[in-house]
Amino acid sequence: MIVLLSGGIDSATALYLTKQEESEIYSLNMVYTQSYDSEAEASKKIAEAAAVKEHLTIYLPFFKDIERRYHPKPSMEISTAYVPARNIIFYGVAASYAEALNASSVVFGSNADDAQELPDAAPNFIRLMNELVRVGTRSGREQASIQFVNPLIKYRKSEVLRLAIRLKVPLELTWSCYEDGQVPCGKCRGCLMRQKAFEEVGTMDPSSSAPTHD
Repeated sequence: MIVLLSGGIDSATALYLTKQEESEIYSLNMVYTQSYDSEAEASKKIAEAAAVKEHLTIYLPFFKDIERRYHPKPSMEISTAYVPARNIIFYGVAASYAEALNASSVVFGSNADDAQELPDAAPNFIRLMNELVRVGTRSGREQASIQFVNPLIKYRKSEVLRLAIRLKVPLELTWSCYEDGQVPCGKCRGCLMRQKAFEEVGTMDPSSSAPTHD
């Protein structure tokens, strides 16, 4: 089993949820444009706390060039957090590792809010990715296709947080900010959604890197 582990609350919750049923887990962190050092470090710490079999860090530096060239018009439907074809690439890389490691599933943690704002987090996208892997890999041809699984697709951010608290996820280790600073910016989508979730749940954010405002 492979769990995509960004270092945020959602992916950490997906990891701890998977731990309830699986003992052999590989965690996989994609380092691309957002929070290079902070996010990668959070991912490593969470993987260590969860005692995964192996934590893998994949560097995708070309996303920096994509970010530099990408200047979309404002959209009422798509979040500004969207990165061009990001999850197509992420899931392709994950599928490759899954075949190499003989893993039957890749678990990720997009939530219901993500599914509404990001086209590559929607249920139909995941369904089509599963079909693509089935027809385009050796494992799929041999009737042992890798499955992309999202246990949080029906959970809003605050609901994910409640689940994380119940599962005793080490929230103090998580990082949600899209910027790569010593402390979260408090202004990006990641920071704002994190702060809103803790407010809705009615509990303090235990992280020393909780978003702050000027």
